[in-house]
Amino acid sequence: MADLYPVAGAAVALAGADKLVGDRGYRGMFRHLGWSRREMEAAAAAEVVGGLLMVPRATRRLGGALVAAVSGAILYSEINEGDARLAASRGLVMLTGLAALFAPGDAD
Repeated sequence: MADLYPVAGAAVALAGADKLVGDRGYRGMFRHLGWSRREMEAAAAAEVVGGLLMVPRATRRLGGALVAAVSGAILYSEINEGDARLAASRGLVMLTGLAALFAPGDAD
């Protein structure tokens, strides 16, 4: 599993970067959740930083914590809006962050 964290981290960082460049689909999704553009950009920046921190073993736990935290905030909004499809995929991102945070042997 440890070999997958760099790939997962890069994917989260890429998704965050996509939000930062202002993809209309993401703006609409976050607007639907009641988030402002600034809030979306803050979440996106956290995804970029957290995802990048998940790539090297030395900072993987910190990155996982950041990804899990921002994903938890977004997931909360998705659940409140009753959007099960978005919540399911976001839940997987959050679980990936938690796995990176608590994975045994990755603190070496």
